[in-house]
Amino acid sequence: MTVYRRLARSKKGMSTIFGGLFFVIIILMGFNVMLWGFIQYDAYNHVITSMSQRDQQATSENLVPVNATYPTGGPLSVIVNNLGGSSVSIAAIYIWNTNTTGQCRPTPCIFNPPPQLVTYFTNGNIPAGAVNFVIHVQGINVKDGNSYRITLATTRGREFSMYYPWRFSSLIVNGGGGNFVTNIGPLAVYFDTKSFNYTSGTQTTSQSAFCMPASTPVVLYIRLANTDPTYNVTLLSQTGLQAQAYGVNGFGQFAHAWILDPASINPSTNFAYNYNTNPYLLVHAGVNGPVPGSFAIVKIGGSGPNSAGAVSFGNTNVSWITFIRF
Repeated sequence: MTVYRRLARSKKGMSTIFGGLFFVIIILMGFNVMLWGFIQYDAYNHVITSMSQRDQQATSENLVPVNATYPTGGPLSVIVNNLGGSSVSIAAIYIWNTNTTGQCRPTPCIFNPPPQLVTYFTNGNIPAGAVNFVIHVQGINVKDGNSYRITLATTRGREFSMYYPWRFSSLIVNGGGGNFVTNIGPLAVYFDTKSFNYTSGTQTTSQSAFCMPASTPVVLYIRLANTDPTYNVTLLSQTGLQAQAYGVNGFGQFAHAWILDPASINPSTNFAYNYNTNPYLLVHAGVNGPVPGSFAIVKIGGSGPNSAGAVSFGNTNVSWITFIRF
């Protein structure tokens, strides 16, 4: 008790204790603020990482329309290939009537997954690598003489369009089949053996580019189509490719080439691309898909943007991973 009385009467001792407690409280408050900042920064980084991953997955989606059919009695069958690296889920299907009268105009008919009872679609989860995958659209009869544009909207925000009736013959080169098509925005890029070609020397007729001579200058031919129903597409001078020899290190592992003038033919007759005077202009698609003016054979071989030239692949007996930029 005597010690307590002495401590109570000692203002100096109490101020020291309260000062120490106040200092500890300040330290703890500062630590809490710093910890809160770390937690918020970690949450922010997590959100950024998730958004970046989602964007990468979205850009990797690559649904290629194959066909759209309506057998007697229905339903409408939308057939696609998934050439991307991940599965794709369809969130909604929009169908526009491209004629001046009839259903699904001026606003589109919208179809969602079940449990809708009348208008809906089924089989909307498309695994990676799926070929001739069929999506069934219930509640609409499109066999009425009208033309329709069908847009598949994915859960990642991408859109892929096709048409009914499906004018597949307009996409076939020289009357044959076997097309391999990939989409880059509104562009359909054809990589079948009739569409991805090259010329060398003074050749005036191109041949398949899937097997080319090594260390020989060539001009590459790539066939494109504009599938957008509204907007034209003009290619810029930065269009080109970079090819890397698979499994090769050191000299000769890369090959670079840029877009050439449309009048270019081969390594002996080629011209620099001029966006202002003679561009590759792909007009928008028609109501039944790409029209003749929507297609172009793009020549690639320039030594740089707005430059003439030809490209050569130096390594023999190797495969090349090719990155193409449009």
